[in-house]
Formats: sequence, structure tokens, C-alpha cells
Amino acid sequence: MMGTPAITDHDKIRKWIEARGGHPARMKSGLIGVDFSRQESSVENISWDEFFRVFDASRDTFLHHDTNATRH
Repeated sequence: MMGTPAITDHDKIRKWIEARGGHPARMKSGLIGVDFSRQESSVENISWDEFFRVFDASRDTFLHHDTNATRH
């Protein structure tokens, strides 16, 4: 079993999120995240620039898990 990939490259993160219909958002708690729903009232859309400004300032890495990933 492979571990969850950790990504810091902005282009790769954005492509992964957009390929799955997501967009950058700020939660009511103030934390940034990714919204994959259809504009829930609990989140505010933010720009990619804002998302990555906070992401980089927090020294975060993007962890993802594809539940529909194909096993070889």
C-alpha cells in the first residue's frame, strides 16, 4: 500500500483540484481549503493567489487521496 502523496508545487496542486471540480475556498472558521461542492453557504470562494499565499505562509503540503484510483 502506498502512502498519501504530499505536494507543494502550485501548478500540480491546482491541476489536481480543478480536474476534480474543486476550487479554493475559505471556511467560516477562517481556514483555507478546497470546496468540491456547489457553492455551499459555509465557504467563501477565494482566488488561487490568496489560497497559495496562505498555503505558503503556513508552510503546508497538499495531501490527497484518490478513492477512485486504479490499482495495478
